[in-house]
Amino acid sequence: MNNKIAVVVLSCDNYSDLWPIFIKQFEKNWPDCPYDRYISTNFLSADSESFTDINIGKDNSWSDGVIKTLNTLKNKYEYALITLEDLILIEKVDNKKFNIIVSEFLKLEGNYLKFLSNPKPTNKFNTLFGEIKPGSLYRSTCVYSIWKIQTLLDLLRENENAWEFERYGAIRSDNHNGFFVVYKDLFKVLNTIVKGKWVPKEKKRIKKLGYNIDPERNSFSKIESIKRDIKMPFIRFLNRIIPWQYKRKIILNLKGYTRR
Repeated sequence: MNNKIAVVVLSCDNYSDLWPIFIKQFEKNWPDCPYDRYISTNFLSADSESFTDINIGKDNSWSDGVIKTLNTLKNKYEYALITLEDLILIEKVDNKKFNIIVSEFLKLEGNYLKFLSNPKPTNKFNTLFGEIKPGSLYRSTCVYSIWKIQTLLDLLRENENAWEFERYGAIRSDNHNGFFVVYKDLFKVLNTIVKGKWVPKEKKRIKKLGYNIDPERNSFSKIESIKRDIKMPFIRFLNRIIPWQYKRKIILNLKGYTRR
């Protein structure tokens, strides 16, 4: 199983200040991770013994960088456990439970398995994870998710950013089955950076863990923080009350996205 999967941290040189934090917390909280580990960069090195650099050079968009990263791995691995450098592990990973879930997923030859349980599955599949049916709003993300590499490559478009991929990639994924999500989070993380800025609450928690913060990276202003604190509970409320079959249409219309 181990030679089928690689851990891939999608990043770029603009986020190099987060690499030491991510890597140290990963090593601390998942020391028995059984997979080869990679971090994608443009030109810089993460200077890590546990993560191998994938230097992709200049990228023209977020998706372009992901495509270049996956193309370097697709001949060696069938699957990639993908995450981002700003999602910092803060609790120990239950490696035994993780391996049981992954083993069952591989038996099914699934295309996608998300280890953070929000949004919830559209229906129960087995005792380990549920199914995400076509038509679901967030059916494709790169946040602690195992992807069949060729499936992810099929869904990516070179000119999209990460938010566009989450929305339009989800629509394109409707042509594929085998999309799953766990019932309970397998990873406990801090979502530290949003649109290039520190989330102040998460920044404080990272400092408490003993890390120095790059002073050149801005944080949310008080007004931005208040707006976010108001917005997030509202989004969670909508996710609870809107049936999954209608979330995609309603949310995409509210955000002004059109099908493509």
